[in-house]
Amino acid sequence: MGDVEIRQVHYFIAVAEEGNFTRAAQRLTMTQPALSRAILALERTMGTPLLLRTPKGVTPTAAGHAMLEEGRALLAQAGNVASRVRRAAEQQASVTVTGPGCDASLLDGMIRSYNESGPPHPARMTVGTIDDQLGRLGSGQADVALLRAPLPGRGLDSVVLRHERVSVLMGAGHRLADRETVTIADLAGEPLLDWLGPGAQLTDPALWPDGLPGTPGPRVSDGLQMLAVVRLGQAVALAAPPADGTGAPEGTVGIHLEDGPAVPLRLVWPKERTTPGVRRFVRHTVASFRAGDQRLRPPARHVPPGRSAPRGTSAPAGGQGLSGSGGSSARSTGPRSG
Repeated sequence: MGDVEIRQVHYFIAVAEEGNFTRAAQRLTMTQPALSRAILALERTMGTPLLLRTPKGVTPTAAGHAMLEEGRALLAQAGNVASRVRRAAEQQASVTVTGPGCDASLLDGMIRSYNESGPPHPARMTVGTIDDQLGRLGSGQADVALLRAPLPGRGLDSVVLRHERVSVLMGAGHRLADRETVTIADLAGEPLLDWLGPGAQLTDPALWPDGLPGTPGPRVSDGLQMLAVVRLGQAVALAAPPADGTGAPEGTVGIHLEDGPAVPLRLVWPKERTTPGVRRFVRHTVASFRAGDQRLRPPARHVPPGRSAPRGTSAPAGGQGLSGSGGSSARSTGPRSG
């Protein structure tokens, strides 16, 4: 058996997915005869037919299904290799920091603070969903991630920047909406929305040793549906500290859960890729949090209409609920193994 080329695998996957040589050739922007010859050559290399050819099209044989599954994994790995090589070549040029879109303002403040310090090379940011941050680290698309989730797996190092109290998102007309804070006892009997979408780590049992507050409520995985349920008063929802005060979505308020768990806000990076740039960025960001950089401060606590701001806080400005309410100083957690 000879060597299989990645391009042959790419061609085979296109044919198997399209079920037709003509459509696959169009997708690959090549001629059909050239594609047919490439697939025949791959089958000779493998020593077995990979496609069952009929007048209606083609379908993978048993060996073809195995080739399809393994080929997809191979192409994904090849993409990761290419990304890591590019990042290795760029490691002296920049540090890419990733975070969820809900933390874009905080992440922007961190990047600006670092770049204004005059590093040899500037940092840059990228945002996505909460759940794809570790994937970006693993693929080499990012060097450092901003996370609140527990660390799954090995090979990661981290530093805790601060701890943040969980908030409760509720409709503006809710019976508790005029409170500065609420407690777990206040939520007794309240339907608690069961969020199945990205970022469900706030319901991690490790954070709630005595069980989640309230009673089981509607199960939703769509953001618009979640907001509708909360606005209508059908349930309350646990929220990361960004959902605070006037920074909460229209028709809702985010109120700190006074005796709720403290969620760590971390910087996370792969141990094996602790480059000089990563070390500089982490050291600077930790120092900035400790120094109380205004751009990195947690938002003010919710102040109900008609009340003055509590001592030591200020009334929230619109759209500022993009970080947490905890106040602990940054500290290193040391190497992490899970």
